Amino acid sequence: MDPNVWRLRCSARLHAQWPSLTRELRDEVAGELWEEPRWRQLEPETAVVEWLRPGLPDRGRQAHAG
Repeated sequence: MDPNVWRLRCSARLHAQWPSLTRELRDEVAGELWEEPRWRQLEPETAVVEWLRPGLPDRGRQAHAG
C-alpha cells in the first residue's frame, strides 16, 4: 500500500477512536506507526485498534469485577 494512503487511513481511524487528538498529532502518530514494521504490515485501521488496545478498558473484566 502507498505509504501516504496508509498514513491517511491510519490518521482517520485515530480520529474515530480518539476524537480529542489534534490532526497534527494524529498525523504524527500515523507516521510513527508506519515506521514500525509490525504496524505497517497490518491494515491501518487494524494497526490503530491494536496499538490503542493496551489503553482500552477490558469490558468483560469490568462486568465481572462488580
